[in-house]
Amino acid sequence: MPTGARMVDRLRGGAARWARRHWQLLVDLALPALTAGLFLASGVVPGKPLPVVLAAGQILPLVVRRAAPGPVLAVVGVATSAHMLVGVPRTIGYLPAMLALYTAAANGRSAAVRWGLCGAVTVGVAVASLPHRGPVEGALLVIVAFTVAWLAGVERGRQLRQRTALVAEQTRLRLERRIATEERRAAQEREHLARRLHDTLAHTLTVMLVQSEALRVGGGLAAPQRERVERVLGAGRAALGEIRQTVAALDRRAAVATSDDLAERLDQLRAAGLDVPDGLPRTLAALAEPVLVVAHRLIGEAATNALRHAGPGTRLEIRVDRDAEHIRLSVLSVRPPDDGPTRPEPPGGTPGYGLRSLAADVEAYGGTLGYGPAGAGQWQVTAAFPHVAGVDRAA
Repeated sequence: MPTGARMVDRLRGGAARWARRHWQLLVDLALPALTAGLFLASGVVPGKPLPVVLAAGQILPLVVRRAAPGPVLAVVGVATSAHMLVGVPRTIGYLPAMLALYTAAANGRSAAVRWGLCGAVTVGVAVASLPHRGPVEGALLVIVAFTVAWLAGVERGRQLRQRTALVAEQTRLRLERRIATEERRAAQEREHLARRLHDTLAHTLTVMLVQSEALRVGGGLAAPQRERVERVLGAGRAALGEIRQTVAALDRRAAVATSDDLAERLDQLRAAGLDVPDGLPRTLAALAEPVLVVAHRLIGEAATNALRHAGPGTRLEIRVDRDAEHIRLSVLSVRPPDDGPTRPEPPGGTPGYGLRSLAADVEAYGGTLGYGPAGAGQWQVTAAFPHVAGVDRAA
């Protein structure tokens, strides 16, 4: 294929991909342009300054109607009412307000927009149409046409909410599968490590113990030598017992920090001078077990960093907040006033391994991790987890 033809195909393919990604933007730009063309072709804009300004007020806000459906409907409704009072020769003058009303009914987030503002615009345009178009072609036509547009928008909004709920459900199922896969992989890794410990180190220690026992029983050892052999045997038996305990612990599901581990760590930091609350927030229990372990790691890491970077006397505040979509765990460290030697500044720039590892763990459960200054002498680490099964006990 000639070079020119390949370049044309590449440009055509790139344009098609861009159009698929930005089709809503193209629609938002094309719709006002087509409406403006209809206005010009039907003679709605006669060329006088005031009708031109009012037509622009009706058409131009439609570009951002998805982003701000309420304000756009208010502006377009006022401009349409004013245009009706001036006198619009064609019913096409109702079109911008109907488009804005449809979008507000479909995308409006509050009942005040979907019901109050939509109704107010309908009544306002209907009343403004009475002087020039009469009760039938003016008020009655507006009420009927705007009601149809509003009902279509309400139905579209219902479909959008159903689709959003379906996407959320699919996301929840994907997260559940990911959690189950990671737990299964972790269990396999623990089992593999337990087998290696049992088959190598435990076996070697057993051989050493048997040989040492044979040396002790065989006789011919002086008292000091016999005492040394007894110490070797005691140490070997203790080591073998520890290996067996470790293998048993690896066989359990909880392979990382538990609540008791966190409490012990916080006690050590408290003894070193960190001002730590006596207990964790009760709402932390809303997190399911796998994510609760990540939350404990986050609290421990943030507390350790607070003492390391801000020094003794630093106050630690732990909060758990819920909203309709997320559970947020925030750990805020407040550095005391500088009344002594210069204190190190909170970490900045590239995060350390602890924060990077935490970010990966949080993201594995669909969450996000943020950290940074929260004010003078303050540093905050926040993790947000979605309300999905396997993350939220209440889901």
